Amino acid sequence: MPITRARPSSTRYRELWKLLSLVRRRVSTVGVEEGMRDRLTRREALFLDLAERFIFAAESSPYRPLLDLAGYDLPRLRQLVSARGLDAALDQLWQDGVYIRVREFKGQEPVQRGGRTFQFDQGDFINPSIRAVTESQSSGSRSGGTRSPVSEQDFIDGARIQRWLAERYGLSRRDMVLWLPLRVGLRSVAVQAMIGQPAVRWFCPLDRIDRSYAFFTRVAGLLTGVSIPPPLPTPSERVLEVARFIARANTPRGILVTAMVNPALRLVLAAEEAGINLGDVAFITGGEPLTPTKLRQFTTRGYQVFSAFAFSEYGMAAWACPQGQEPDDLHVFTDRIALRQYPRPTDQNGATVPAYLFTSLLPETRHIMLNLESGDYGGLEVRRCGCFLDELGFHQHMHTIRSFEKLTAEGMTFIGPTLIGLMDEVLPREFGGSQTDYQLVEAEDARGHTKLYLLASPRLGDLDEVALRKTVLREIRDRHISPGDGRLIHQIWQSADTIQVLRRQPLETETGKVHHLHKHQGTLAAELQAH
Repeated sequence: MPITRARPSSTRYRELWKLLSLVRRRVSTVGVEEGMRDRLTRREALFLDLAERFIFAAESSPYRPLLDLAGYDLPRLRQLVSARGLDAALDQLWQDGVYIRVREFKGQEPVQRGGRTFQFDQGDFINPSIRAVTESQSSGSRSGGTRSPVSEQDFIDGARIQRWLAERYGLSRRDMVLWLPLRVGLRSVAVQAMIGQPAVRWFCPLDRIDRSYAFFTRVAGLLTGVSIPPPLPTPSERVLEVARFIARANTPRGILVTAMVNPALRLVLAAEEAGINLGDVAFITGGEPLTPTKLRQFTTRGYQVFSAFAFSEYGMAAWACPQGQEPDDLHVFTDRIALRQYPRPTDQNGATVPAYLFTSLLPETRHIMLNLESGDYGGLEVRRCGCFLDELGFHQHMHTIRSFEKLTAEGMTFIGPTLIGLMDEVLPREFGGSQTDYQLVEAEDARGHTKLYLLASPRLGDLDEVALRKTVLREIRDRHISPGDGRLIHQIWQSADTIQVLRRQPLETETGKVHHLHKHQGTLAAELQAH
């Protein structure tokens, strides 16, 4: 197995040792449903307790000046929640200017409310009571990647819920195969060991793996007495290795594969093309939207797909509805988080999207969240469906989830504005034309894979498309604020042929505006290639 020779940092070793302290624990589902029901009946009290402890009792809380400006002290907030209920109270707070946008949260732009200006940093929102056993890191799409502390209680609760969901979905007896990047894969390996369903193989979509991860799995196996797999470097071009292993390892119990949406789809299609019968396989997917096209690619071949919604600043917020009306129909875990929406402007022409705002309810939350924007939008409704989650009291559904400010492929994301220099300066300088001749479009190809199409105007004449693609990947790598994340995105997108060059004019919005970066819902490949 190829490994890097660089010595792992002491910080990484400390994180690995903390995770090892949890791997030996076994979690059960006893009391999970009772706890959910209890929290659902106490949502208002949970919110007010959190507000009292972490906002009003904390002078450094970034929400204090916003609440003060809107005229809310703790008694008035209690009165608002008591009179109108939690969800309506949160909507009123948004109208009164108590909310935080993504770039405000990241410290990338000031908060301007009621003629006042405030400047916050993402560290200001971290729960001060957390003693982290590990960290969840965002993909770095908006910055160097948010490092969110995960407490022991948060980690254990997450493992218990995952075991409970696996049982209720009918997946708990299946053998588990992971195809995940290092950090998320490491946490998944630990969780699977804790719930008594250890993964039988961990494929990692990279061609080189740091030795510390193999060290962790080896020690974890010795401590637990069970086989815990090390990460195997398996970039996208070696997807058939994953398919052949699943086909060999599958039993009458079936296989459960946890992967990002695009790699999971690539696995299914590559196996079919190679004549490999995967057998009974179910997928748990995340990281990218599960669109109608993608879902059909799975279900028409007889595979089950369960999607989820999570973000590193919070964790898992919603899980798949077995009776879903949309491909990504999810039940929001409203016992631990409140989800609202507002019309979020996305450009200077007045276009808006129904953006999500999240409010945390539990004291072990990673960040204190009060109407905090995640960068995502989509459908949100209260509906009875009759599934086991609905019967427990989870009636709020989110679906058709998209991001309004980032490009996403292969579970990796990159924010748009950081690439404007590429479109405005680098490509015109190296390949001719002007900034109006180039555009990056996120869309699905005809088979459902998410691609980033680089549109290059035909008027540019002959172009070296291979060099053009390499230039875009190079700039994505070099322009990232975090060198490590930039290299990771470059490697995965290069391996997966994520960047595709198409010769046609850039797309216009309904208002006639051409954005440097454009997101198209659904399958666009045929339309683009027809031009």
